Amino acid sequence: MNAESVNRWLTLSANLGVVIGLVLLLIELDQNSDLVRAQIHQARSDEHVGYRMDLADSAFLLPARLKVEAAGGFGNPAAMDDLTVEEAYRIKEMLAARHQDYDNLFYQYQEGYLDEEFYEYRVASSIRFFAPWWKKLDIFETYGRRPSFDAEIQRLVSEDL
Repeated sequence: MNAESVNRWLTLSANLGVVIGLVLLLIELDQNSDLVRAQIHQARSDEHVGYRMDLADSAFLLPARLKVEAAGGFGNPAAMDDLTVEEAYRIKEMLAARHQDYDNLFYQYQEGYLDEEFYEYRVASSIRFFAPWWKKLDIFETYGRRPSFDAEIQRLVSEDL
């Protein structure tokens, strides 16, 4: 074997090594992407559980929620009429926080970070449920909303009609 032949084989081997390295890098990136998605989903779950625990431990919000439940629950926006001014304010702030949370989740869905099943069964159903309250409490107008989220709320609510 002459030097030119050895050089060609070494070049071919080096190029093959680069291609194999790139394939392995792509596999690793895909695995990292899956891991990040799992971490994001876990963070969402942790936030939801934390919210529920905070609600259960709240000496201020829980009595207002129980009063809403006794007056027909969140399925009936007129239940708000049975609350004191302070209780109504607490419920409004809680619903405004939910509004911002669902706006964020819709944004994540738009960007492809939420799968269809999670969005339809956990997010869209909650948006439909809370939309009458957001309207009644002027959360639409007072707290602002991205136009695309507003359009999504209108779409979801119109499906129920």
